[in-house]
Amino acid sequence: MDTAMTDREDTGAKAPATANPGPVWVRRWRSVHLGWLAAVFGICTGVVGLLVVAVPVIARTGAGGLLALLWLAFFVLLPLGMAVPMSGIGAARLSRFVRRVDVAGVGAGLSVPGRGDFVARAGLLAFASVVGLSYFVFRDDGPGPRQGRAELLTAIGAPACLAWFVLGFVIVNRTRVSLHPEGIVRQIYRRRGWKVSNDVTVLPWSDIADLRLEEHPNPAVPHRGDLPVIRVPRRSSETDEPELVIMACEKKVEPNTLLALLLWCRDNPWAREQLGREDARELLRPPSLRERIRADRAASTVGGRSIVQ
Repeated sequence: MDTAMTDREDTGAKAPATANPGPVWVRRWRSVHLGWLAAVFGICTGVVGLLVVAVPVIARTGAGGLLALLWLAFFVLLPLGMAVPMSGIGAARLSRFVRRVDVAGVGAGLSVPGRGDFVARAGLLAFASVVGLSYFVFRDDGPGPRQGRAELLTAIGAPACLAWFVLGFVIVNRTRVSLHPEGIVRQIYRRRGWKVSNDVTVLPWSDIADLRLEEHPNPAVPHRGDLPVIRVPRRSSETDEPELVIMACEKKVEPNTLLALLLWCRDNPWAREQLGREDARELLRPPSLRERIRADRAASTVGGRSIVQ
């Protein structure tokens, strides 16, 4: 009780004259991956070229040409959905899902939204739709290998993808993180059919011992492809969870920007009250893409850290 009252009193304190007026962005993790960025622009160029040739190809070949273009578009857009978050260009604009939220028992705060599994679900639905369309295009052909493959792919592939798509709404594991004047709030939402649970963990700012941006191995790639995570050890030892782990790689915010805001709120009790304001989302706005590319290049050449106010 005393700790909570102290936190609230500190939150209402005024900013010292020498304090930073806002979070200080420091390049601790690679913000923009130039290789993935080149892949994004290359894929987008391919999509534009595909749209240019689509009309004359469909006019000459009919439904068969349309189906071929749909398959090509599917295999082009699938890597695009992976390259955008990996390149860092997705953080060029502040996500609209970064907004003010109210958590029961805690109050107003700033959400740190996750990427979710929208891309995976959309990919499965698109694949099932294209496979189903393939059957309707080829079903009028006479008996042959192509007809047999189309029927087999449609009879097995499309229902399996649709079942997996529906299963994604029946079995759900979702972790939400939000920042409040009282501390960091983590909500673990689980749904198993009709059974729903929501575990809420509140980590007070005064209980934060350290903030570390570390590497997390990426299981999706065979080579070394580490992803950023933020580890938040606790001061108190009377808990079953000695530290809180924020998977920064799964959030729709730039990792260095998130860490800068956490450090700013931890070190400045007077700044925490801004997390509950309507314009709090601006605290998670990253520097421009050009500034982040310049910071990455400077850090790679001199091995130092780049700071942006």
